[in-house]
Amino acid sequence: MDCKDLMIYDYVKYNGVTKIVDAVYLYSVSVHDPSEEWSISEAKTYSIDDIEPIELTEDILVKNGWRKEPITIDGDYANWHGEIPISQAEDEFNYADIELRYAHQLQHLLRLWGIEKELTI
Repeated sequence: MDCKDLMIYDYVKYNGVTKIVDAVYLYSVSVHDPSEEWSISEAKTYSIDDIEPIELTEDILVKNGWRKEPITIDGDYANWHGEIPISQAEDEFNYADIELRYAHQLQHLLRLWGIEKELTI
């Protein structure tokens, strides 16, 4: 992962625990636990090498209001209806030929569309 891939409020993992990005620096990010009320004293800064992206899954889409419409073709294909349309081929999610592998990429796409939505992970 690279710091350039992240924005404030993105969901990431540190030591297997979901965190929210508070600040992005050249080689590190500041994060806090989403279950705690945030304050500057709660934020911790870690090397980007210790931060992991969260895989985008069907479960995350369902938790956030997307509905799956299976398509009958050889393999696992579907259209997902929600704030923005997402297509699925096998285990790969796409929006207009843009691959969405991680939750933070979906967050960026929603922000670009002007959709203010806090994802449930």
